[in-house]
Amino acid sequence: MKRKTTIGRNELCSCGSDKKYKNCCYAKQETKEEVKFDKKNFDPFKVNKEIAYLGDFGKIREKFCLDQQEQLKDINEKIYQGQLEEANSGGKTISCHRGCTMCCSQLITSSLQECEAIVHYLYNHESKMSSFIRNYNDWKNRMDEHKGFLDEFHQAYSEMFDSGFEEEKQRRVEELGAQYAKFKIPCPFLKENACMIYDIRPLVCSCQVAVTPPEYCDPDNPDSVKQELILMLPENFQYLPFYHESFNEMNLSGMCLPYVVYNLLEGGYLYLMALNSKKEFTSEVVKDEQVKKVLDAQLDYYEENDPDFIYEVPESDVEALESEAGNEPEE
Repeated sequence: MKRKTTIGRNELCSCGSDKKYKNCCYAKQETKEEVKFDKKNFDPFKVNKEIAYLGDFGKIREKFCLDQQEQLKDINEKIYQGQLEEANSGGKTISCHRGCTMCCSQLITSSLQECEAIVHYLYNHESKMSSFIRNYNDWKNRMDEHKGFLDEFHQAYSEMFDSGFEEEKQRRVEELGAQYAKFKIPCPFLKENACMIYDIRPLVCSCQVAVTPPEYCDPDNPDSVKQELILMLPENFQYLPFYHESFNEMNLSGMCLPYVVYNLLEGGYLYLMALNSKKEFTSEVVKDEQVKKVLDAQLDYYEENDPDFIYEVPESDVEALESEAGNEPEE
């Protein structure tokens, strides 16, 4: 009779904790294993999903995303009811309906809060995430035909925000938005002419509805000058405070939705750290041992295999990753 040398994941742990092995020492042993990626086993979308909500900080991040989703659902419904009431009181009819995608080739801007909520939603709807990633590649190829446009828009939006929304700066943003609409690039969140994230769509999508024929929404239609919209946002609306306070003082409200969501999916915490270079953010992220090991491995992989790696993680953050989690890097 051979002596049993292994223990099943659902058996009681041999340490005497009265917990199942998978919930006790098995998890501890897993975190001690070295993480290393090669071209055969590296899938950034899968890797970032697995670590997105691990550890104490990950739980805070996930709760934030769930709360933001509920806020979006609630506020989107209130906006629509207000638009419906205004249309009815004026004897008009909202022409927007499922299957009409006239407005879905506009430049959709959003807050990082909205993007984070949408990423969490996609993680829990894998078929939609796969569709978005495929669609994004087509969207990106079309955008590459207009090289530099997004950078120009982001710069114009930042200048508008910093100026306190001066009329001239606002007009420049509107001009760029109108220019983008003429590109007629379908939103990568569309599938079979329907929005895959409709319930938690960003406010820039829900805040306006048309009360004129849908074809008037086509910028190439001579009758587009006759377009009438109902624009509505709740008074005193504020996004939820971010899960890490170092984000709250940053201007992250005019970001291109498809671009940011894709980069959050592909880059995960590395992309967030590229956005927020403050050391205290990184130290919170890497307090979880498994998260730190995976980020270390990702950085090693990109250094060895991808010379065009686009996430410019600040040197201070690299040092924090290389130091023990929670400790200050050496001078």
